[in-house]
Amino acid sequence: MAGASVNTPKQKFNRYEIIEELGVGGMATVYRAYDPLFEREVALKVLKRELLEEPELRERFERETKIVAKLEHAAIVPVYDVGYDNGQLFYVMRYMTDGSLSERINEGKLDLEQIARILLRLADALDYAHRKGIVHRDLKPGNILFDEVGNAFISDFGIAKFAQAATRITHSGIIGTPRYMSPEQARGDETDGRSDLYTVGVLLFEILSGKAPFEATTPLALAFKHATEPAPDILTINPNLPPRLGEILKKALEKNPADRYQTCAEFANAFLSAIPADASPNIKFITPLPPRTPPKDEAPTHAPASSAPIQKSQKNVWRIGGLAVFLLLAFGLWSAFQPEPTSGASTSTPEPVTTPTNIPFTPTPPPIASATVFSPATVPPSPTTVPVFTLGGAVGIAFTSDREIYLMDIEGKHFKQLTNTKLSKFDLQWLPGGNELLYGEGKCVYKVNVESEQPLPEKIACFNEEHFDGFRVSPDGSHVAISIARRLIVLPFDLALLASAKSAFDLQSFDKTCIDYADVTVKGAQWSLDGSRIAILYQGAVGNLNRLGDTVRILGVDLIRCEAVTPLFIDEFPGRRFVPEGYAEYPILPSHHWDGDSRFLFNTFIRNRGYGELYFYDMDTTRATLLNPINGTCCYRGATFSPDGTYILFVFQDIGQGAESMSELYYIPLEGGGETVPYKLPLGFFTDIRENILFALRTPQP
Repeated sequence: MAGASVNTPKQKFNRYEIIEELGVGGMATVYRAYDPLFEREVALKVLKRELLEEPELRERFERETKIVAKLEHAAIVPVYDVGYDNGQLFYVMRYMTDGSLSERINEGKLDLEQIARILLRLADALDYAHRKGIVHRDLKPGNILFDEVGNAFISDFGIAKFAQAATRITHSGIIGTPRYMSPEQARGDETDGRSDLYTVGVLLFEILSGKAPFEATTPLALAFKHATEPAPDILTINPNLPPRLGEILKKALEKNPADRYQTCAEFANAFLSAIPADASPNIKFITPLPPRTPPKDEAPTHAPASSAPIQKSQKNVWRIGGLAVFLLLAFGLWSAFQPEPTSGASTSTPEPVTTPTNIPFTPTPPPIASATVFSPATVPPSPTTVPVFTLGGAVGIAFTSDREIYLMDIEGKHFKQLTNTKLSKFDLQWLPGGNELLYGEGKCVYKVNVESEQPLPEKIACFNEEHFDGFRVSPDGSHVAISIARRLIVLPFDLALLASAKSAFDLQSFDKTCIDYADVTVKGAQWSLDGSRIAILYQGAVGNLNRLGDTVRILGVDLIRCEAVTPLFIDEFPGRRFVPEGYAEYPILPSHHWDGDSRFLFNTFIRNRGYGELYFYDMDTTRATLLNPINGTCCYRGATFSPDGTYILFVFQDIGQGAESMSELYYIPLEGGGETVPYKLPLGFFTDIRENILFALRTPQP
């Protein structure tokens, strides 16, 4: 076998069985191999033996594996294993089965929708790496790889480096591919994310004009042109492009990084601003990987209400979803200068965008002992049984205020504080059995037995990840859905197993791991009642608005045959089905809740970091209904179905009172009827009107 000198009787290296050689690079050989431990094909990269005498090259290889291992992103090829065996360094990556972008370009099989998926995934991955201080420095079609379902991944971060590091591995310090090399790379200067931005500009120039901005007969001459010559005006090559595109690409391809756009989002917004409203009328979005979304606390604090979807010509469109905008630009440019879509373009008709129905809602009294008389349980208790009042199938409520967890019964009595950490919580939930609460706090997950005399939180697991957004246990307690590193990982709810994991990579490596879903950037998950479906929150296409927004996707899962059966797409919303009031301007779903069957509650973003119009969505009819149960007035957050689905629990802020409005807690019948009054909580109990208040309704014990 060439390159790495893997000389073993059975063509093995370490535990990996060599199938074929995939390629030889300047420093390593890549093999397609089989991992008998996990029973899967992998890509095995082995450092050339003759280079082991070069300490700096060995250092470079070790640095490469450490960098790639730190990158946990849905569009970056993951690393499975790293090691040193038989005098050779190696690492093992996911085997990408469907070739590279170079092959697709040469075959001419890319249509607009495929380009959309590719560009958005890659843009998000680069933006993610830049935020970690990592620059790719060699982005090109050959290291953009595809899995079996056509998802694009970035590989070969082997020449990437930490942006602030001063280490030079070669004597010249020049690393990269001359055709796509930034001027600072050509000069051997330090690079940052703006170097990759330049390369993206070169790639787009080539795609949109049919030729690279610079051409030469030798690599050195080509690198010299990147470093010294101004980029040509793309409009002289393709005059059919929108007029402003020339100046935008010129800025992206400036020699001095300080003269370029400073971020991918800024570059993307400038691109989209050059596209006229009618330049991309036939674009049909599929499900692209969305860009990074701001953390929950970064959302605008006072967003004005909107009565109609925002028009594409309005400036606000350009400022939201920078990387998504980057994708839209490519679409618009292609449709602007090509008379027809390519033959492989989708001809399917998107579902029509409908206006949600507004139905009357008659208020009804909430379950407050001081305001309403309740009927006792229908089954008379035995002499030794204490009567437990239930309403909507619930006997109590766990909820948060001022970042702490409180308990009370469903009548609003027996108040109790459980935590005292002053740290934000997420995914508050009751574990099966009904006596233990589980919640996330920071990078860790805790559970607490509320029936103990002195409830003390017990740490279950902690993860050292930038993004750890969700931890949801299945209704039967058998599995857990973890939203981590922008992916969904499902595995058995085994406390010992979870305690041993510290990262998404650890979770992926367990042989008991059932699902590793990274088709989209996952922000949270909820289970169906029978555990056969999972609803994830991510950013997807919004109707005909040519932008991205929070989207709920429902997946079918098979927890028995999970390794053999991939999650099945069932439904998603709002998507192309409808555009909720105000959603076009602020495409955010601050809270949503699933009854575990076919019904969802969700609210839009109008004010105070997440309060808005309250909607009901039915999967069976695929229609949304505007609820707003308190006198038809906005605004709501945290709406939650009761265990039997007949009541809803939510926080209400009267928008009519402006800055004087207070947060009030309601629990009312879903079908309405009667007068509504809120729970009588201590005055000023909800101190922060912008807080995301969490709920978990407790069911009676057997």
